[in-house]
Amino acid sequence: MEGTPLPVQESPDLPPPMQQPKKSNKTLIIILIVVLALCCICLCISGVFAYNNGDALIEQMEEFGYLLNMV
Repeated sequence: MEGTPLPVQESPDLPPPMQQPKKSNKTLIIILIVVLALCCICLCISGVFAYNNGDALIEQMEEFGYLLNMV
């Protein structure tokens, strides 16, 4: 009996290993695009405001600088 191999039990049918779904970065990309768009909109609005009110802003800054020199 030494020469005869032992019978091997077959393993039961196992389900395939669970694969984790791939994480997509679509959410991060969408958030970055929205933040970038909001920054561009704010920059455009502030540019238009500065263009329309530039003279008044410069006068106020000069007055404020004059007040600082007096202190």
